[in-house]
Amino acid sequence: MRLSLALSGGGVRAMAHLGIARVLLDNGFEIAAVSGSSGGALVGALLCDGKSPEDIVSIMKDLRLKDLAGAPGDGGLFGLERIESLMQSSLDSARIEDMPIPFTVACTDLKEGSVRYFESGPAAKLCAASSSLVPIFSPVRYADTLLADGGFMDNMPTKPLKKMSYPVLGINVNPIPKSEPSGILASTVRVLMLMMAANIKASAAFADFYIEPKGCGAINIFDLKKAERAYEEGLKAAEASLDGLKRSIG
Repeated sequence: MRLSLALSGGGVRAMAHLGIARVLLDNGFEIAAVSGSSGGALVGALLCDGKSPEDIVSIMKDLRLKDLAGAPGDGGLFGLERIESLMQSSLDSARIEDMPIPFTVACTDLKEGSVRYFESGPAAKLCAASSSLVPIFSPVRYADTLLADGGFMDNMPTKPLKKMSYPVLGINVNPIPKSEPSGILASTVRVLMLMMAANIKASAAFADFYIEPKGCGAINIFDLKKAERAYEEGLKAAEASLDGLKRSIG
């Protein structure tokens, strides 16, 4: 059974997408297309480039925030040049349209005030742009516009997949547990997560099936040491959802 995946952002929680992908592949599903925002764009690009879930975990699991946060930039505390460089060195396909599996990356166009879905263009730059969680990370200049985190306007981009003939599996790695944030950074992240949760509800209407790994809610999106735990949460969520998925789209 072929299906397409719409992958939400969520920092290190996006590693849960890979656990879900592993269960799908082990149970006879074929990934025919992927769309992603933010962290979902990063792991989605690597999947579409032909990397296995385990290959991607290997690339990401030993990283720390200091390895990814670049110099202070215009519009954010940190630049994204290190994330772009990591993607450039990890991808075999420099451009989205050259990937063996069709891939779409969602970015927020700050100039136009709209979401943009890229099906072609420089993969590393556009994935970095989709991950620019302003004001923590700086927006990215591309062509004649300024791009920011795709999750601001479409954090689980199901819509661009609907034109294809495959069932759409929406995966949201950001359950919203009760929480009382303390401090500027924690409060900013909490507000951003709540805002993104609202647009996920709208996007879920375009999915044929939906998975939300509940255990990811306890994982700080910036705690890269929890990459393997997030992967395991994806495995658990996929295994628990497998029968329902097969009934729904099988």
